[in-house]
Amino acid sequence: MIGYLDTSAFVPLLIAEPSTAACRRFWDEADVVLTSRLTYVETAAALAHARRLKRISDRTHRTSLRALDAKWAELAIVEVDDPLVRDAAELSRRHSLRGYDAIHCASARQLDADDLVAAAGDHQLLRAWLAVGINTYDTNQPADY
Repeated sequence: MIGYLDTSAFVPLLIAEPSTAACRRFWDEADVVLTSRLTYVETAAALAHARRLKRISDRTHRTSLRALDAKWAELAIVEVDDPLVRDAAELSRRHSLRGYDAIHCASARQLDADDLVAAAGDHQLLRAWLAVGINTYDTNQPADY
């Protein structure tokens, strides 16, 4: 299986969240895991936000940033180029997606692999992926993919 992670499926690999076990299972069972280049900044921002809200300690924040770099080295990265951005803009209009979610939708769609499964906890993104023919894995309600 080729696994694609959006940020909501990547962050739980770094800090404890309700979907951590499901995300780890997905990561472990995929032959290769991909994500958009933009996931790095989204993840760093999510970790900083968790620290500001005191959901994680300063120490956990530092540890999670090191884990981000370690996990990032294991990922295959989908680059964001002009055709992908234009496709994302159309997908955002057609499926009522936010900007970064549209980038994730377009990034997974461009992979065009029969054994691709895209993981997220965002229901709007999951619906958009299904609409464009991508198998999905809801990290909030894990099931077989």
